[in-house]
Amino acid sequence: MSLNKVSKSHDEGEWSSNNTNQEEASSAARSRLLRILLIFCLVATCIYLLDAEEADSEVAKLVVHKPDNVTTSSLRASPVVVAPADDDFETPISEGQDTPPSSSSSGSGGDFDTSCSDVCTKREANRKHKFGGDLLEFQDLVRLAEAAHDKVQSTIREGYGEYFEQIFIVNGTTNGQEDGGGTHYRGMKPPGSPSRERMKRKLKIKVLKMMSSVKATESNVHGCDCVGKTGSMDDSGIDEDVLTAIPEFYEKYVFANGGHSNAAGHGNMFSEAYTAVFGNDVRPIWEAIGIEMIDRNYAMGAMAATPAMSTCTKEVFGTDVDFLAWNYGMTDGKIFSAAHYIYRGALIPSRPALVTIDAVIGERLTKSFEEVGLAMFDSKVDKPVIQEFPDMTPDEIPISDEEAKKLPPMVRDLKCNGRMEGKEHCFRNKWSCSEAMLEAGVDCICPHVGKRSSWHMGYRMHVLHGHLIGLPFIEMLLEGLKELENTGTVDSDQLLADLQKEEDAEFQQFMESPLVADILADNYDVLGKPTDPLYETWFRGQSICRTAFLPSQSRFLGLMTESDKTGDIAIYTHETYDTGDFYYSNRRGDDGNFTYVGDDRPPAGKFSLMASTRERAGFSNITSWEEECPAVVMPDYKDSFYAPLLDRKASITFPNKKEKEHYGYDPKLFKGVIAIILAPSSKCKKCDHAFDLVVDDFLEGSATMAVNSKPVKSIRRVSNGAMILEGDNQNPFWEPNRQTEDYTIEFQVGPNAA
Repeated sequence: MSLNKVSKSHDEGEWSSNNTNQEEASSAARSRLLRILLIFCLVATCIYLLDAEEADSEVAKLVVHKPDNVTTSSLRASPVVVAPADDDFETPISEGQDTPPSSSSSGSGGDFDTSCSDVCTKREANRKHKFGGDLLEFQDLVRLAEAAHDKVQSTIREGYGEYFEQIFIVNGTTNGQEDGGGTHYRGMKPPGSPSRERMKRKLKIKVLKMMSSVKATESNVHGCDCVGKTGSMDDSGIDEDVLTAIPEFYEKYVFANGGHSNAAGHGNMFSEAYTAVFGNDVRPIWEAIGIEMIDRNYAMGAMAATPAMSTCTKEVFGTDVDFLAWNYGMTDGKIFSAAHYIYRGALIPSRPALVTIDAVIGERLTKSFEEVGLAMFDSKVDKPVIQEFPDMTPDEIPISDEEAKKLPPMVRDLKCNGRMEGKEHCFRNKWSCSEAMLEAGVDCICPHVGKRSSWHMGYRMHVLHGHLIGLPFIEMLLEGLKELENTGTVDSDQLLADLQKEEDAEFQQFMESPLVADILADNYDVLGKPTDPLYETWFRGQSICRTAFLPSQSRFLGLMTESDKTGDIAIYTHETYDTGDFYYSNRRGDDGNFTYVGDDRPPAGKFSLMASTRERAGFSNITSWEEECPAVVMPDYKDSFYAPLLDRKASITFPNKKEKEHYGYDPKLFKGVIAIILAPSSKCKKCDHAFDLVVDDFLEGSATMAVNSKPVKSIRRVSNGAMILEGDNQNPFWEPNRQTEDYTIEFQVGPNAA
C-alpha cells in the first residue's frame, strides 16, 4: 500500500492509499532512518528509525539534512499531538493561575489570642519593611512602582545620554497615535487603544492576584488569621523567624520569546539578548510590588514559527506565559504562518498578550487580531527610531576618534552610512568583546563567541529592541496601577472578579469570532472551509504535544521524559533536568556516519530521547565558549526521538502519565487529530542508504503508519509540512484507546510495510 497525492501540491495537499510495487520500494528503504514530528500541537522533535542490527553496530549511519540557512548540522525534534473538540472548549488552569483564594478567615468569628496578635503584627511590619510599603494599598503600590521606574530610566539614560529623549520619548502621541498632548515612550505600537486597554487590564489582574495571594498567605499562619484577626496558634514550638518570614514574591509575570537565531541572541552572550534586556527593564518594577519577573528566551536557531512551535506553544513556552513574542520574520515571515502561531499562542491557559518583533507583517497582524479581541502589539526599530541616532560615518567618512569617544556608549558605533550596524566600522564593533578590543586594552569577556554573522544583531541592537518593548510596557503598568488607585476603597477581590469577567468575555469573543479570512486566504483550504471541524480544530482546538527541543518547559519540568529531574537553561554539562539517555557525535561530517557516545544503545522498537554532543560541543564549540566566559551562550538544541527498529517496527505512545496530569488531559475534549512532520526529501548525495525516511517513502509504500493498530490510509499536508493522519474515508479524527485513553502511533518499514 502506498499513499498517493489526490489534491494540491507536494508541499500541501492530500494523499490517499493506492497499491504499488511494494517489494521494489521497500528494499530501498530497509535501513533508512525515520525523522518525524508527531503533532497536533506539533512539537519539535525528530524520530529516527533504523534496524536493530544496525543500531548494535559500532557506527550508526544517519543523515542530518541542513536547510540552506542553517549553520549547524543538527537534528530535528518531533512531537505528538492530539487535538480537541471544537466545542465545549475549556482552558486548563495553568500553574500560578488558580482561582483567586478567598480572603475570608479560616477561623472567622473566633478569638484572636496574644500569640497570633504578636505574630501577625511582626509579619505585617516585616512585609512593609521588605517592600518599603503595604502591598495591600494601591497608593503604596503606585509609589513603589514609580520609584523603581525612576531608577530604571536613570540607568537607561546613562547608556544613551542626551539622545535618550529623542530616541525613546514621543510628545503628543501614544505610540504614534495622536492623543492631544503628553509624553509617552516610543515602542510597541498597537493599531489603536483596544490593545493598550486590554494589556492594562491584564496587568491590573496580575496585581490584584498578587494582593489576593498576600491575603491568602496571611489568612492561615499556623492557625492565625492575620487578615480577619481571628484564630489561635496551633504550634507554639515553631521558631519565631519561621513564623514571621515573608515570601520573596506573591505572584509571577512571565515573558516568553519565540524566534530564530537572531532572536535567540546568537553571536552574543545569552544574557545580552533583548529578552534579558526586557526582563532587566521590567524586573525592578514588578519586584518592588511583590511580583517575580521571569524572562524565557526560547528562540532557536533556524527555526520556523510553524508547525513545530505554533502547535506546541504551551509545551515549549509554558502554561503560565503572560506575554508572548513572535520573531520569525527571517525564517518564516509569511503572514498566514504567523497567524497560526498567534492563534495557538493565544490559547495558552494563561491567555497571554502577544507582540510581533521586527515583522514587516506586524501592523497588519496586530490590526486583524485586535479586532477579534486580543491584546496584540508590534515592535520594530523603524525609520523614526533610526533617524535619531548619530551616524558614525556620515557621507561614508568616519568621524574622529575624539568625536566618537564623546558619544554615549549605547549610541556609539551603532549607525554607519545611514544603517544600524552598517559596514564596515559599525559591523566590526557590534559585539561587546573581541580579540581586537582585548588587544586595545578594553576590559571585556567572551571574545570568541561563535555565530557572529552579518544577520545576527550585536548587543547594542539587542539592548535597543529590549528597551523599545520594555519602556512602553512599564508605562502601561504604571497607568494600570494609577487606575487601580483611582478606584478608591473598592474591595480588591471584587475588583479582580469584575476585571476577570471582562477578560473572560473578550476571550469568548476571540473563540467565537470568525477566523481571520483575509490573512488565512486559501492557504489552509486543504483543511476544508474555515467553519469545518478540522479547520477550526487546527486553529482553536484543545491540544497537547510532545517535544524534544530545548529550551522548552516540557523538558525542563520532566514531563516528556517522565523524570523527577527538573531544571532550567544552564551552562552545558551543568544541567539539572533530564538531558536524555543516549548521545551521539558526528565523526565524519557530510558522509552521514555517526558514532554513539558510550557503550549503551537505545532499545529496539521504542523511541528514546537522543541528544547530539556534536551540536552542543563539537560543531559549534559551545563548551569552549561557555568555559571562557563563563556564561550561558547558546542553549538551543534540536534533540530528537530515536528508535531502532524491532522486526522493522517501532512505536510511541502519547500522552504519558506526567503529560496527562500537568496539562489536565481529558480525552473527551479532544477531536483526536494527529499530525506528524517528516523531512520532505532526502538531500544527502554522498550517502548510500543512510537517509532519513521521507514523505516519498510513505507515498511509495516502503513505510506505513497506524494509530492504535488502525492503518493510516491518507495524509493531509498543512502548515509548512505538518502531515495530518487519516484513517478510513479520509477521516482525520482518531479514537483513543478505550482502556488507557491514549494513542499509540506505529511505524513499519520494509517488505511487510503494506
